[in-house]
Amino acid sequence: MTNNILKKMIRSLVMLAAIAPFASYAAAYTPAKFGNAEETLSKQVTLPTSFGEGVRTVAVYCQADIMTSGNINAVTCYENSPLVSMQKVTESALKSATFTPATIDGNAVPVRMQLRVVYSLGGTQAPIVLLPNLGTLQAQYGTHYYAPQERLDTSDWYANYTTKEHGDGKLFFAEGKMTRVMATIEADGKVETVSTIEAALRKQADATSIENSLKKSKFIPGFVQDTPTAMHYIAVVNYKK
Repeated sequence: MTNNILKKMIRSLVMLAAIAPFASYAAAYTPAKFGNAEETLSKQVTLPTSFGEGVRTVAVYCQADIMTSGNINAVTCYENSPLVSMQKVTESALKSATFTPATIDGNAVPVRMQLRVVYSLGGTQAPIVLLPNLGTLQAQYGTHYYAPQERLDTSDWYANYTTKEHGDGKLFFAEGKMTRVMATIEADGKVETVSTIEAALRKQADATSIENSLKKSKFIPGFVQDTPTAMHYIAVVNYKK
């Protein structure tokens, strides 16, 4: 009897040892990075002599779909209406840049990256600086943190807006009313809490749809100093009409 019990215990330990590596496995993530984007912007963008009286710095907020090749499939930018607009020239230059793609366990995956392009005239700051975030968490994480990047190789909430099925909602920031839904992206890329920040006009149904879609999305987590870090991600739809 004792020998049988001992044999069963040994078999159980062997099975646990075999299972343990899988149970403790964590994917290795790297976010998409700028590649030659800064060099491309420097070559293609000519800064004006002035952005307007007293304005020395302009930030252009962008999001870009970075493919596994590093090429950009789509890019949309927004700025807070300076006298001299840098939005269109920024979009044009970014489209011809080659980024470093995001990876999971060394395999490239397509993602949607949020970034800022900061233009400066004079002073101690470089004329063009790229930041891998929109700055919403800058007070907490500093300037150079990487915001979570939504994976495009799985279900993503933007897919609902590729057809006319969801009315006049457009993606990303713009002038006018907006619906914003916030999700917490954990350090393993999983979506946790999801909640609506604001629902423009009478768009509560739209906000609910975004919430449900976000829960199914997957992300490259945010990074602070090369460490995956839980962060907020905000899904934005604007309504110009």
